[in-house]
Amino acid sequence: MKRCKYCGKQIEDSLEFCKSKCKENYKKAGECDSRKMKYFISGMALGFLVLFCGVCAGSNTIMGTGIVLMGITVILLPFTTPETNALLGYQRARTAGRTLGILLLIAGIFTGIK
Repeated sequence: MKRCKYCGKQIEDSLEFCKSKCKENYKKAGECDSRKMKYFISGMALGFLVLFCGVCAGSNTIMGTGIVLMGITVILLPFTTPETNALLGYQRARTAGRTLGILLLIAGIFTGIK
C-alpha cells in the first residue's frame, strides 16, 4: 500500500493523494518551501561555520553555539528528504524534522555547557 504524499494515510497504489485537499495543500507547501530553501541553507552554513570555528579554537561554548544555530534552523524550517516524505507523508515528516531539530538544540546546549 502507498501513502498519501501529504497526510501519510494509506491509499490505493494507483493514487498519490487521499483527497483533492491534500493535493492542493501539498502543492502550496512545496511552493512555500522552495522560497524558504535559501534561508535553510544559509542557517545551516552559518551554524556549521560557527561549529568549525569552535573546533579550531578548541572551545566547547562556540561549538555548542554552532550546533544550537543548526538546531534552531531545523526547528524553524524542518525540510526533510523525499524518502522521508514518501515514508511518512509531508506533515508527519515535518513533525519528525522538528523533533530532530529539538534534539539537535539540546545536544548543542549540552555541548556548550561542558
